[in-house]
Amino acid sequence: MTTEHSTPAGQNPFPFREHAERHEADVVVLGGGGAGIAAALTAAEAGARVVVLEKGNKPGGAAMFGGTGYAAYGSAAQREAGESFSAEEAVQAILEHTDGRADEALVRAVVARSGETADWLSAHGLKSALAEAPHDPADPGEDSELLARHRRARTYHRYASKFGGFKKLLKAIEEAGGLVIPEAAATEAVADERGRILGVRAERTEAGKPLSPERREQLKADGVAEAIDIAAPAVVVATGGFVGNHGLVGRAAPELETSRLRFTGERKSVGTGRSVVQALGGAGAEPAALDAPAFSVPGRYSSKALAVLANLPLLWVDDDGRRFADEASTYRFGERGRAGLERGGRFWMILDSATVQRLTEQGLELAPAEDHGAPLPPGTEGTPAQPRLVEALEEAVEQGAAVLGAAPDDLAGAAGFHPERFAETLERYNAAVRTGRDDQFGTPAAILRHPVQEGPLYAVQVVSTVRGTLGGVRIDASARVLDADGQPVPGLYAAGNEASGFWGGRYPQIDGLTLLFAFNSGRIAGEAAAAPLPA
Repeated sequence: MTTEHSTPAGQNPFPFREHAERHEADVVVLGGGGAGIAAALTAAEAGARVVVLEKGNKPGGAAMFGGTGYAAYGSAAQREAGESFSAEEAVQAILEHTDGRADEALVRAVVARSGETADWLSAHGLKSALAEAPHDPADPGEDSELLARHRRARTYHRYASKFGGFKKLLKAIEEAGGLVIPEAAATEAVADERGRILGVRAERTEAGKPLSPERREQLKADGVAEAIDIAAPAVVVATGGFVGNHGLVGRAAPELETSRLRFTGERKSVGTGRSVVQALGGAGAEPAALDAPAFSVPGRYSSKALAVLANLPLLWVDDDGRRFADEASTYRFGERGRAGLERGGRFWMILDSATVQRLTEQGLELAPAEDHGAPLPPGTEGTPAQPRLVEALEEAVEQGAAVLGAAPDDLAGAAGFHPERFAETLERYNAAVRTGRDDQFGTPAAILRHPVQEGPLYAVQVVSTVRGTLGGVRIDASARVLDADGQPVPGLYAAGNEASGFWGGRYPQIDGLTLLFAFNSGRIAGEAAAAPLPA
């Protein structure tokens, strides 16, 4: 079946360039990550001719290279396990978490089909196993009963074999008649004088980067065109956001100093989708949230010891030397990221020589947050000994990412803390450790185990690790891109990290919601793009 809004071959008004590689399709998908793959496969299964443009040399994006699984509600695995947390409860929890700022219709549309999408992904080869209920050693504190139950429910579907699974998804697209073109980046959307979408222009890349002279010569020798033109009346934007464009990140979060942050997301995600949407009349500058759920110590080190340290619930202070949060929030997915971002993306961790010695030689009973750069083997209790910690701390001091002081006054001077305020912070924190009662932030006694007393003392910089951006393009519950007046732009759809509405400007509290949104919004967009456009 060819969708009714397609132009028959030979009659397409798209102005093909003379030397471009030419394709005619019903749907062109920009981006081959989780959202793009889901959109392409869904549209192809509906009978549409689909072309996927993937900027990098390997499709899969953050959903494959960085992801470990996704959340879902009502999947076959959950029914078999007796998990009763429902899609309706999830909708209410998400709306509560976003203080009602999320688009309820979009949240409902995405969550309602998530269980069926989990089964669909599994049927196409991306199999998963239902994770055990997350272990949280900290009292959730301010969580409502609903949010607490949501956080502890078995909703996370962990990939069984993600690289093999994504390979099977891509094969399924091809078997359904779709075409995936790697190392191809959209550069321009083309519309007629009435604003109707005609297609997309693209250029070859070299693993996501501009072509080198050598690669350009090789393409020429092989008779491969650098330019690619795709005539298609429907475009799905799934280019992964703009985490690779630090200027856009800075404009989206002006309260942050981007030079302080650590970026680990897709470098090739630079805002291309926003540009395409805006060129076609869509609202592409909606508020966006940062996907920044973990912490790291800035710099490069000879071991992973500081990656572990940065995600432990030891004493946190701001640039003034004052404690600012319940350190147990490092165990609460989403909340720990917010704690860092609210400090401008950087804070300090304070520890004394006794804690350093114990962590080096014995390890700690406290575990680091799960989502960090040095994951521990499953079943690990606490934090194993880090025999290279002292060496890593010395490297951090040399690189300016940590300072050392024989006593609190010395440390305050080296770090730039207000000496009296820092001394008061230590006095109150040590009293909380001694009594097991934190009247300031309510940190549980189980976390308050390591006083700061014995010199030398260390202050280690900890920065927010930014994996991606969430939002920017305004869509409705059918993944249609909306213009400034809230009206759909015919033929234009967006999914995944590009799309606003699901997050309400806040990073999700529940592990797996980003990929839940990617896969399900991608399927919604693919269905809508494959359907006939209104006359």
